[in-house]
Amino acid sequence: MQRMAAADAASYWMFERIPNDQFLLYCFAAPSISLDECARRLSVRARHVDDLRLRVHDVPATADRPYWVSAEPTPDQVRVDTTTRTWSSCLDAVGDLVADPLVPSRAAWRLHLFGPVTDLPAGCGELVTGVVVVLQISHALGDGRRASQIARDLFTAPCDSRGRDGFGIPGPVLDAGTLVLGALRFPAEFATTIRRGIQVARGQQVDSGKQGCPLTTLNRNPGPRRLLRVIVLDRERLTAAGWPATVAVLVAMSQALPRYLGEGCRHLGVELTIGRPEKPDARNNFRNVGIDLHLEADDPRERAQLIRGEIDAARAADADPGRVAQRRVSEATPAILARWGIRAFDLDTRPETVTGVTVVSSVDRGAADLDLDGGEILFTTGFPALSPVQGLTHGVHGIGDRIAVSVTTSPEIMPDVDRYVELLTDALDTSRR
Repeated sequence: MQRMAAADAASYWMFERIPNDQFLLYCFAAPSISLDECARRLSVRARHVDDLRLRVHDVPATADRPYWVSAEPTPDQVRVDTTTRTWSSCLDAVGDLVADPLVPSRAAWRLHLFGPVTDLPAGCGELVTGVVVVLQISHALGDGRRASQIARDLFTAPCDSRGRDGFGIPGPVLDAGTLVLGALRFPAEFATTIRRGIQVARGQQVDSGKQGCPLTTLNRNPGPRRLLRVIVLDRERLTAAGWPATVAVLVAMSQALPRYLGEGCRHLGVELTIGRPEKPDARNNFRNVGIDLHLEADDPRERAQLIRGEIDAARAADADPGRVAQRRVSEATPAILARWGIRAFDLDTRPETVTGVTVVSSVDRGAADLDLDGGEILFTTGFPALSPVQGLTHGVHGIGDRIAVSVTTSPEIMPDVDRYVELLTDALDTSRR
C-alpha cells in the first residue's frame, strides 16, 4: 500500500471532470501464434509487472490522498477483437474506446488486441498486415514516460505462471486505517500549506512573459466522438535538417495549421508537455508550457531555431525558485482542499486565450527491440486526450528508427480531418528536404 503523490492524486481526481486515460498503441507484424494465445500470454506477463498489479483505494471523505493497493490482473482486463480490419477501421475502433473510460478504483489499465489489421503503414510507403495492441491506462498510474516504460515491461516480462507474493487488506480495515492517517496528517499539512503560501506571496512573482493565444475554431468542446489519424515517418529523414524530432514536427505544424485555419491566423502556439527530471515519489512528473510557433519568421530554419530556443528556455525556467515554491505549496495541500479546487474549476466558461491552440505530447519509447510472439515492432503512437477547450491534440512518439505523428480530434471540430492530415503530411515532407 502506497499513498499517491500530489500530482498523481490530482490526475486521478481530474478524470472525474475530464476523461484522461492514455491509449498507447503498438503495431506489430503478424505473430507466430494466434491472437487469442498472444492475449493469454500477455495476461500472464501482466502478473509480473508491479505497476499492473495496482488499483486505487479512495480514502473516505477525502480525508487523505488515495492509495495504491495490490490488485491481481483479471481476465476481463485483456480484450481481443479478431475481426479483420483495415488500419483506418482499426483507428475508428480505438477511437470508440474513449467512450469506455477506466474506473481506476476497480482496474487502472486495460489491454486491447486487434488483428489481423491490413494496410498498416510500416514506413517508406510499405503496407503490411499485422496486429495492433493498445494499452489503455489511467493517467494517475503514470505520465507518458512512465506509461511507456510500463508497456515495455509488459512486452518483455517473463511468460510463466509463477505465483506472486501479495495479500489484500480487508476493505473496512483499509478504510479505517487510511481515514485515521489522513486525519492525523491534516493539521500539519494545512499549516505547511499556509506557511509556504505566504512565502510564495512574499517572494517574487513568477511571470511567464506569454500572453496566450487567441481562441480558434479548434478551441471548442469536442463532444464524445473521436477521429484518429497517424503519420509514420523515418526518423533519419525527419531529423535530416539537424532539428530534434519534436522541433521538426512543430515546424511542420506551424505551416499546416495556418493553411487549415485560413486567413487572419497571425499568432499560433502549442501547449507542449515537458518532462521534469525523474522524481521517485511522483508517477506524473511533467508540466505543460506554451511554445510560440513564430509565424513571423518566414525562413523554416530561423523558425526552428526560435522554437527550439523556447523549449530550452521552458526547461530551464522550471528550476526557477518561484516555480519550485509554488509546486511545494501544491504538494503540501490537504487532500480535501485539493480535490475541492479541482471540482470547483469551471469547465463551462470559455477562456479569452489558451496556452496553445493545440496540445503536443512527445515521448521517445526507446529501441525497437520489442516483439509480440515473433511479430516485430513496426511503430508506436498515442493519442493525447481532448478537453472542453482543446479539440485537437498531437502525439509524437518514436521507437527505433520510426516516428509516428498522431492527430486526435472529433467530427464536431474537424469533420474534414483528412484535409488537415494532408496539409501536415506535405509540411513534414517539406521540412525533411
